Amino acid sequence: MALDRHFPQEAQDRIAAAVRRAESRSTGQVVPVVVTRSEPYEEARWIGAVIGAAVATALVELVVDDPTVAEVLIFQVLLGVAGWFVGRLATVERLLAGRRHQAHAVHARAEQAFLEHGLHQTMHGTGVLVFASLRERRAEIIGDRGIHERMGDAGWQRAVDALVDGMRRGVPGEGFEAAIDQVGVQLAEHFPRASDEPVPNELPDGLRRDG
Repeated sequence: MALDRHFPQEAQDRIAAAVRRAESRSTGQVVPVVVTRSEPYEEARWIGAVIGAAVATALVELVVDDPTVAEVLIFQVLLGVAGWFVGRLATVERLLAGRRHQAHAVHARAEQAFLEHGLHQTMHGTGVLVFASLRERRAEIIGDRGIHERMGDAGWQRAVDALVDGMRRGVPGEGFEAAIDQVGVQLAEHFPRASDEPVPNELPDGLRRDG
């Protein structure tokens, strides 16, 4: 799996330890999830192909005297195919897909992960998803009903920023660890665990990798 190179065993162990730290001080149930990308963004390839074909048309008109239809078509196909492949590069894909589309895709994929991993089924409604989508370099943190009523979305911003920073620096494992520690601080403040309160560990602590 391509994700393995981003998360060696040591990084996975540190992430799981961060989850245990966060949960030891609160009633929260934290689940970290990572995906390679939230959506295929096929339109980015086709936009690249169209741009390539348009560039080909302009170049033929500038370089070739009185080009034939066949010459124009050949150049359009060649540069269109090249543009399609260029559109697969991470940086180009992010540019062509657009920030708004990526934000929507990551949020939708995070909501899907929240349900897939049972975070809506905890005993006290205190599940928290820490989600990262590597290709987009975007993160989402979603709390269940009991958490969201008090925290909202803005309450997680420092944790989101820490995770995004780790992805941008090429060390997403460190980003997860820092983000989970931030989540733990917030949970301990708003949902502290009483010293004599037994809180079962309802969900596994390790990083979930959804492909």
